[in-house]
Order: sequence, then structure tokens, then C-alpha cells
Amino acid sequence: MQHHNHKLVSLHILSCRNWKLKREKHPADPEAVEDWDGNVLLDQMTDQTHISVDGWWVPHVRWEEEVSCTVGGRSLCQKVLSVMCKADSVRAVYQYLPIRPDTDIKTIYFSARSAAVDLQSVDSVHDADYSAIAMVKFDDGSHQTLRLDFPSGSHPFIAAENDMGIPNNRQVVSVLVMLFCHGYMGLVKFTDIILKPVIAGGRIATEREDVVSSCPPAALSPVSTTKPTFHYEHIFNATFSQYKEDTVTLVTQVSMDRITMLDRIIRHWDGPMAVALYVPTTSEKPDTNHDWKRYYINKKLRHPKFRTFCSVLAVYANVVNDEYPINYLRNLALQMVKSKYVFLLDADFIPSPNFQENFRLLITDESDPTDRNAYVVPAFEFLEEQEDQPPPQDKEALKQQIFADDANILPFRSVESPESHRPTDYQRWYAEEQVYPVSTYQDKFEPYLVLRMSSSLPLYDERFSGYGMNKVTHTMELLAAGYQFLVLPNVWAIHVPHRSTSSNIQFLQKPLQRLHNRATRFEFVADIMRKYKVGPCSTKPKR
Repeated sequence: MQHHNHKLVSLHILSCRNWKLKREKHPADPEAVEDWDGNVLLDQMTDQTHISVDGWWVPHVRWEEEVSCTVGGRSLCQKVLSVMCKADSVRAVYQYLPIRPDTDIKTIYFSARSAAVDLQSVDSVHDADYSAIAMVKFDDGSHQTLRLDFPSGSHPFIAAENDMGIPNNRQVVSVLVMLFCHGYMGLVKFTDIILKPVIAGGRIATEREDVVSSCPPAALSPVSTTKPTFHYEHIFNATFSQYKEDTVTLVTQVSMDRITMLDRIIRHWDGPMAVALYVPTTSEKPDTNHDWKRYYINKKLRHPKFRTFCSVLAVYANVVNDEYPINYLRNLALQMVKSKYVFLLDADFIPSPNFQENFRLLITDESDPTDRNAYVVPAFEFLEEQEDQPPPQDKEALKQQIFADDANILPFRSVESPESHRPTDYQRWYAEEQVYPVSTYQDKFEPYLVLRMSSSLPLYDERFSGYGMNKVTHTMELLAAGYQFLVLPNVWAIHVPHRSTSSNIQFLQKPLQRLHNRATRFEFVADIMRKYKVGPCSTKPKR
């Protein structure tokens, strides 16, 4: 699918050449920052080793950045962002702008220039996109988008522009810009990306800080703080009572269509479990018929260890379109824990043998009730599902399978999203026998963790449901709350491959769904910056 016309979602196109803007002078310095053109977008990339919303944030697929002096534009040399597009996924980069609450924006001008090299759509994708989008969010929770579409094929840098008038009864609270391609194969480049807010009287502000908040204020848009309204009930309450000082409870969540995963976990886990089991429905009306579902759950969970070691909470969907409430489920499972420690794991993993004893050997000196250690359990994955072959029984056997010529185990997601577990430092882990600290945090780090239960332990943010950002944000909040990440050298977990869920596929292939998920992610980051006073919200004196 080729785009030859710009899709206009605002009132009209307005050429930058025809804009008559007045610069608002600072009363104390009428000549202040006279060379600033009003563009609030930063050229820099986000520092992903810190908690921040500044600059261009790149998810798992790397975008290249360069400075080119041959593309023309506002100045002699321009920053250029480029990426190789892939037909079956969204390749995107984002910049989030929290707007100061005292800024009265009347119009937003949005423009960019983009080039393409051999950009071709594929027959299997019918909604290919190659665009820049600015999602403008208002104080009533609503939003509008400005969109710039570019043609496929091969072409030099071409410009697109659009603008939006802000309704008088609304206030802009944030803008999220996304540059992306989806459904194409080939190279795209973006440069000269401009987002220019115009305030009352047709003026632009003196400087960027007059429009964009460095420490984002509390969101003016309504964010639901209520619990999802699902009916839930206990199926099993574990009868296990032999808790030791350092017993670990495995905490997980799973959907009914993957209930057999629980049977696999409990055969390998040597301690108590807490499980939130989501039961979907095909009904378009509120479904209250749960009798047959209870029977089915009990039939599937027949292993004798379940009633002894496992507390299972069934959470019933209301209607067919309910989104999988993943973080709500995780928090419900945490509420059932009776032990001092919890192991937060997804249900498609197998824990390593003798986990309890191996963990106990490493934390015998830990007695501080305010313990803020987050113990990282290194994650691996089978390349193919192993139905008959047992998992490695010790670390040496695991390493032999990893380094074999016909290896069938690798570090988890080392190809698809290497930054998700890179801070674990697998090369060190292979040789290490002692607990060691994570040396460099990365904002896509999402390890599986053992944590000490306490009233101050951050829970999962329930704004996240379905796929995307639900676990990595919890890791980020632990960092903001002062947790230290320590890697355990003698335990691990192995992912067992399975068919992707429909929500996973939609997330990978639906640009607008990805945009809304990322907006929630940035709002979450802004919230914890303010809550824990980190980054620009820090109260520490500047040096």
C-alpha cells in the first residue's frame, strides 16, 4: 500500500512560510534566546541508563543516528534518524513532551522531512504505514492526532506538514511524537522534525522550558485508580504450612487456555505457589455462568501437589472483549503470599531444580527487614519446545547445552530484544559463584526477580493490561524506590516456546495500539520521577 497524499486530521494545512509568529520576550532580558525557533523537540537520544522522558526513546529495535550536511533544511547540517523497516512489526522511535499546566496552547504546528530507499510493501500486509504522528492529549482525557504520511519506493527527503487548532475548552497536557514504519521492507530516514506550539496571541514562548515541564506535573488527564471490576474466587488455598525463614513463593498469572503450563511448573518447583488464573469468555453480555469453568479448572489441576502447595485464584472475564488484566492478576497473586520471599515469574518458564535450597545458601546473612535487594534470576529459553527432554539439572549441564554445537538453549530474547536482559551479564554469570551486582541499569531491563515481601514493596501498575510495558515498568519503579539489583549465580529459569497470543500479534502489528501503550509508559515514567524525586524531579542540589 502506497501513500501519495497526506492524511489530514486537523483543520487544515498551514505552510510554515506563511506563519506570522511573535516571540514572547523575557521581561528581564528582551534579547533572551532570540535564536530559538520554537521547536520543542530535542535532537538528542534518551539516556536509557537513567529514568527520563527527555529526547528520542528507542524501544528494542535500534535506530541509527547521524549528522548529515547534505539533506538541506533549517540549517547546514541536520540530525538524521533511520531504521530498516520490517513488514511484520512496527519500527518506531518516540519523544514525549509533558506540557506545563500554565501554558495556554492555541495551535500546534507539526512537520518533518523523510527519505526512503527501496521501501516496498508486502502482499501479506494490507495496512502498511510510513508516517510521523503527534498524539495530543487534553486535560479531559481525550486526544487528537496530527499525522504526516510519506510515499513508499525510493525518494530523497520530502517535507510534510500539518497543524491543529486547540479547542477553547481544552488544555494540552502532553504530546507524544512517533516516527515509524510498518508493513514495509526497506530503509527510511527522518530529519528536520518540528513540533511548534503557538500560545495566545500567535506567540511562541521565549524558551522550551516555558512550554515543556522538566519535572512533569501530576497528570491533568484522568487516570483510573479503581480496581478492574472482575469477579474472582479461590479455587485452591494451599495447605502448605512448613514455612521457613527464607521460603520463596513462586508468583505467577496465566490464562485458562494455557492452564497446562501450571502443571509443568509445579512438577519442577519445590515450594509454595500463588497463581491468578484468568478465565476468558465468549459472551458479549456479562457472563456469570462459572460452574462449568470451576469444574474444568479442577479437572485440569489434578496433580497432587496443587492442593498442598498452590493457592489458585480464578478471575472471571465479564465480556469477550475484556483485555487480559496482566498486572491486576499479578497483584492479586501477590496478596496470597505467606512467605518472606517471592519469585516473580511468568507461567511459560520452568524454574531451575532445587531452587529453594540454592537460594537459601546465598542469602543466609540477609536479615534486614527493610531489605531492598532485588535478586535477578537469569532467564534462558529453549529454541524448540522440549516435551520429553528434562531441563538441565545443574548449572554445568545448562552451560553444556548453551555452548554445544547444536545448542537448543540461549539467553532469553537475546535476538529479539537483547537489552531486556543484557544487564544480567551472562558472560560473567557462566563463571560466577557469588552474588554480584548489576553494573549498569538499562530502561528496557525486565528480569525475573526474587523480592522480599513488605508493605513498602511496589506493586505492578494496573494501568498496563494486555501486551507491552507491563513488567519493565515494575523494574523501573523498583530502581526508583532504591532497590539494588543482585544477580544470583546458582539459579535460573528457562522459557518454553509457545504460540503467540492474539494480543501479542496485534501489539507487534498495530501502530496505533503501540502508540497508546507507549503513551501510558511515558505517563508512568513521569509519575515515578515525581513520586520518588528522581532525575529532573530530584530535590538534591545541583552541582
